[in-house]
Amino acid sequence: MTAFDENAHNHVCIVGAGPAGVVLALILVRNGIPVTLIESQSDFDRDFRGDTLHASSMEILAQLNLAEPILELCNSKIEKLVLGTEGGQLTIADFSRLESAYPYVALVPQARFLERLVEEARQYPNFRIWMNATFTDLLKKDEQIVGIKCVHNDDARSIPARLVVAADGRNSAVRQQAGMELRRTAPPMDVLWFKLPRLENTDWSGGVQARLGSGTMLVILDRGDQLQMGFVILKGSYRDIRNAGIDAFRDQLAGLVPGLEETFSHLGDWSQIAILSVVTGRVEKWRQPGLLLIGDAAHIMSPVGGVGINYAIQDAVSAANVLTPPLKQGNVSEQDLAEVQRRRESAVDFIQKVQRVIQNRIIAAALKSDKPFQPPLPIRLLSRSAFFRRKFAQVLAYGLKPELLDDSLII
Repeated sequence: MTAFDENAHNHVCIVGAGPAGVVLALILVRNGIPVTLIESQSDFDRDFRGDTLHASSMEILAQLNLAEPILELCNSKIEKLVLGTEGGQLTIADFSRLESAYPYVALVPQARFLERLVEEARQYPNFRIWMNATFTDLLKKDEQIVGIKCVHNDDARSIPARLVVAADGRNSAVRQQAGMELRRTAPPMDVLWFKLPRLENTDWSGGVQARLGSGTMLVILDRGDQLQMGFVILKGSYRDIRNAGIDAFRDQLAGLVPGLEETFSHLGDWSQIAILSVVTGRVEKWRQPGLLLIGDAAHIMSPVGGVGINYAIQDAVSAANVLTPPLKQGNVSEQDLAEVQRRRESAVDFIQKVQRVIQNRIIAAALKSDKPFQPPLPIRLLSRSAFFRRKFAQVLAYGLKPELLDDSLII
């Protein structure tokens, strides 16, 4: 195995050390391709990242011999997705019935997940990671992108690369610099996101639940010693909620989930709450000569179903499957890059349509209701079917065209 060489004919520079960027970097370096991974932050400890790893991602991690080490970081495992209303509870997805070695959704802190994968990649001398490195520009030669410029620890640097991969998230600086337009849509909601301690006497059954009330919705995820909560609001309504005061907000939460009053008492002020503006969208063309977009840089997912991380990981696997052979030859064509998008685009389009139906038919309807909300009758009837609960779990866990790593790339 050769030492790192940024001038190698097959050197790849990945911008963004989120799930897509880190997984792709790990697969490439394991297959002998030199990778520079840059990340604008100094560490991975950011609040309000998604933590949900579905069965499709766990199966990919198993191919990398990392499933068990990652599960050691797991806070909890979700077997069912439950909608709670004043009329009772509806189980709409049952992951325990999946035909998988991982019949659940694993809640793994994303920071710890990324640290573990980077630790694995560091074992390879052809891997380099620069934290606190801010992308500033693309390097071009004629019409070809041949690297990037960045500022690393206050020093301006240029990094030559055969291929640049933008994995730098929904506000991708690489995408903007390349002039690639994101077609955005604005779902009818935003999310107030916060964490509270899980108290020993908490009346909570665990897993994940969505509680629907009169014009309100609260999603609760069990993270071991904490409960992660997302209070879903109509877009543009945050100011009214805040003007009503934190006491009124706590009362509203307690009304949705009786039994968690003491937990909600730990919500002391608005500084504990982040407002996440929900935006979805997709770039029409994910590539330029020498450049590929993956993950949220290419397609922004709604938080509905907690699938964003898994689609980012599958993008990374698809990119590795398609691009590793031509990268080894140092000759990646635009047709190769187009093939990555071709393999992934229908799956992304499918899940975004599923999310849109849920957003409009259930979430928006609940938020606009002035009386206790009941899901549409077809949902209530289907939730009684074990077949439906398993199939919907399969849709969330795998999507339309799940990716697995080609056998030739498993090291």
